Amino acid sequence: MTNLPSIKQLQYLLAVHQHQHFGRAAEACFIGQSTLSSAIQNLEETLGCQLIERENRSLMFTDIGEEVVERARKIIDDTMSVKELTKSYKNPLSGKLTLGIIPTIASFIAAPLYQACKKEFAALNLVLVEDTSDNLLDKLEHGHIDMAMLALPYRTDKFHTQVLAKDHFSLVRHAEYSVPEPIEDFNLLPEQSVFLLEKEHCMTGHALSACHLNRSACINPFEAANLHTLLSMVEYKNGVTFLPQMAINAGILEGKPLVAMPPQDHAYREIGLIWRRTTGRIRDFRLFSDFVGGYISGQCQSQ
Repeated sequence: MTNLPSIKQLQYLLAVHQHQHFGRAAEACFIGQSTLSSAIQNLEETLGCQLIERENRSLMFTDIGEEVVERARKIIDDTMSVKELTKSYKNPLSGKLTLGIIPTIASFIAAPLYQACKKEFAALNLVLVEDTSDNLLDKLEHGHIDMAMLALPYRTDKFHTQVLAKDHFSLVRHAEYSVPEPIEDFNLLPEQSVFLLEKEHCMTGHALSACHLNRSACINPFEAANLHTLLSMVEYKNGVTFLPQMAINAGILEGKPLVAMPPQDHAYREIGLIWRRTTGRIRDFRLFSDFVGGYISGQCQSQ
């Protein structure tokens, strides 16, 4: 019988590649450094080639070592997928599920969604992680989270994408700030009158695209780090902004002298769930997305 690498050896190899240090990799694997080094040497002997160049306290992966790491990552993913598949079959939506959510969604639905899921899925340990879209995609690719809830469109080609709902944008202004009603073209707004979040927040790009606002002179150079700062600029009658219906329904305008104009049909972002195509928990994730989709749709309905 052919002598094949073990799953544990491949896991150790990935740990060394991730940490670029034998000591730190050993700590992450909860084993001694000598045990890890011996396992890597045995792996190299099994494969018949050098994967890592070692010199004093430094290391460098060889070209073939880098290729083996990529193959090992897929093997580990597929192996985990088999385990997830059988677990999901026996006990649907049980155990731990880590869901990443971007700030401009999490701010409005994270807490009530968490409660709703706890009530609906008693055996599910839902863990929420709030981060930017790019960071969540990286965490998803490397297995640090199971799913991500993003605002679409976004670059999610590597993953399966399940659209849950449309979240329409409304122009928000101070009650005493004059804006023509109805306004058919947002490019006719006064110069530097539109306040937006920093470009790191995808909501800015979605709002501009959905509302067909392409006249840069309309946009104020100030970029808010969060929605509360953004609304304070509008509250002081410095201009206007765009908010998704989800935020308005969550009561972000309550107690403020601000009004939301009726949204236009074409002005919306999509809310979606994404997960790795290689996962063995597809059955779980589809059940979860069906429930969450119904919940999100309710949060995005005009009131």
